[in-house]
Amino acid sequence: MVRLKLIKRLRSLRNLELFNIFFLPACLYVVLSIREITNWQPYAVSMASICVLLVQGTVYWHLKLESVRRQKTLSYETCRTFAFLKKANLLLFTVYPLLCFPGKVVPTMNYQVSFWSNLLYVFAILEYVNYYHYQLSHDNKNDLRYLLSHKRLRRSPLWKDLHRCSNV
Repeated sequence: MVRLKLIKRLRSLRNLELFNIFFLPACLYVVLSIREITNWQPYAVSMASICVLLVQGTVYWHLKLESVRRQKTLSYETCRTFAFLKKANLLLFTVYPLLCFPGKVVPTMNYQVSFWSNLLYVFAILEYVNYYHYQLSHDNKNDLRYLLSHKRLRRSPLWKDLHRCSNV
């Protein structure tokens, strides 16, 4: 029974992340179109960062789901891939600030960031933390119970898998 609940939960997480890869950019496009935002580039860079992380999340939850179904742990190669992605994401996060800086120095660059594009960038970083370090989302009773009883964030499932693989 517990295993079936876990499979259902993992399937839900995978499908939600997959859905958001398409839904969030579509929402951004609609908002930018309605508001007639002409400097869309910072929004696009921030959203691309989010979507790259959502793809990683989708793949991770799918592989985790399959490992639970097969009653095996994630492979060492999978862990190595995600360990590489963890570092590569840090490079991804340098793109937005690097594009912002010339826009401040050279006004003709026309890369005008706004509070909202910055907020999207911060959301991408929080999504990275949520996957690779600490679980920031608490959307069920077990997560909330842990948070309230331990008074701290728990390590993310991906962090635990990467930690397990590094000790093998």
